[in-house]
Amino acid sequence: MRDVAIISFAQLPSVRSDITRNDTEMVIPVVTEAIEKSGLDRKDIGFTCSGSSDFLIGLPFSFVSGLDGVGAWPPIRESHVEMDGAFALYEAWVRLQHGDCDSALVYSFGKSSATSHR
Repeated sequence: MRDVAIISFAQLPSVRSDITRNDTEMVIPVVTEAIEKSGLDRKDIGFTCSGSSDFLIGLPFSFVSGLDGVGAWPPIRESHVEMDGAFALYEAWVRLQHGDCDSALVYSFGKSSATSHR
């Protein structure tokens, strides 16, 4: 087995409600911060995996808008798991064990449907 380490971490502050930002706007600053803190260039990331719940967000294929926050350049090898970040981390760990890449970006996001909170 290959040793795997988490070398960077970033997150948004937890808030009760945020009706001003969509998935992409939440993902961009977090992914940017995590990559900057890692010391890696985007082109050095061998695999990207996201975790989110279309059911909770209330939109089919909502993970695609989250992927927009990662950026389209350079082209990436990516995957998405329908659930949460723990499953995305596991998939990245398996991919790293496989040995076809040496680094991975894992991100997760979630936001309940944007309705009024009474």
